[in-house]
Amino acid sequence: MKAVLALLLAVPSFAAEPPPKPRVFPGLVVDVKTKDGWSLRAKYNPSREGKMSFLLLHGVGGRKEDWYWLVKPLFKRGCGYLAVDLRGHGESRTSPDGKPAVYRKFVVTKAYNEYLNMSADLEAAIAYLNSQGVSEEKIVIVGADVGGSLGLRYGALHPKIPMVALLSPGMKYQEVTTVNAMRAYKTRPILMVYSEADKTSARETPILYAFAKMSVGEDKATLLVAPTEHGTKMLRGPMIGQVLDWVNDPIKVGIATSSTSAAEVQASTEAVEEEVAEPAP
Repeated sequence: MKAVLALLLAVPSFAAEPPPKPRVFPGLVVDVKTKDGWSLRAKYNPSREGKMSFLLLHGVGGRKEDWYWLVKPLFKRGCGYLAVDLRGHGESRTSPDGKPAVYRKFVVTKAYNEYLNMSADLEAAIAYLNSQGVSEEKIVIVGADVGGSLGLRYGALHPKIPMVALLSPGMKYQEVTTVNAMRAYKTRPILMVYSEADKTSARETPILYAFAKMSVGEDKATLLVAPTEHGTKMLRGPMIGQVLDWVNDPIKVGIATSSTSAAEVQASTEAVEEEVAEPAP
């Protein structure tokens, strides 16, 4: 009997471990309503007087908590922020008709693209910030992959937005295109951050950067290269300091050289310029 008991005690427990606790950062939980009927869960923290507010847009499969590593230093600096769960993500998974809706089932065709419809999410977020007394001139948009694409497109159409930052940019995440938006953006600082380990973004970001320099000028276009990771995950290491340096001084804080050659970028840029199928932002 003792031998059996000892054997049972020696067997490791295979009980399921509790899921990791979600990252919690300061802010008021709010619901943001879109013009097409979605209710989006977001977390808002107002800025101290004179400070900027940041609209934070996660990427495909992400959620507002992905911004934990950026929100912490923003909070310490007195900056405001609104981190949104875009439709179909995080706590924003109930469609206007009351049915469950998850991003994995979103339709992406030429005729209908739910990711492009997320432009309404961004508009609603801006409207919420406006309702809190934050004007467009005080809003910095930061987005990861498709969130960055949406942010760039909004910035291109709203020249009062002072600057936009793109993490792991691309030319057509989920068919949300960006080249024409980059052309139209003009005059204001823009930051692009990508990793050479991220093959799609490593191929397309230098091309977008070439368009950015033509649009806003070399002194207002900044390119940073992270050693690895994608989107908000790049902010877990030293890259966060470089991004915050850009926030403090967005006029040419430095350029990290890509391994993509100038000739390759030029050839790709010329090829993209010949395309006429991309719709305006």
